[in-house]
Amino acid sequence: MADFDQANIEHLKKLKSQIVAKKLRYKTVFGGTDGEWVLDDLAKSCYVRRTTYDPDEKMMGINEGRRAVYNYIKNMVDQDIKSQMEELTS
Repeated sequence: MADFDQANIEHLKKLKSQIVAKKLRYKTVFGGTDGEWVLDDLAKSCYVRRTTYDPDEKMMGINEGRRAVYNYIKNMVDQDIKSQMEELTS
């Protein structure tokens, strides 16, 4: 049973490390001045500052999908990963 627990712990550490690495890449790409400009431009075309409503249900679904992608990127950039990195190294 102890081997099973240790294997799970190691697997979780590896997964967490991969997640932190992914977040760092998003911060690298979108965290600077150019990245902020791109995010602002995306916000204009991804229904961030306006409703996604469209009488055509398919178009409304597309609009929601655009907003979801923007929100995912923004969430990755805005997350504080310092504590997660410290946890991995301790």
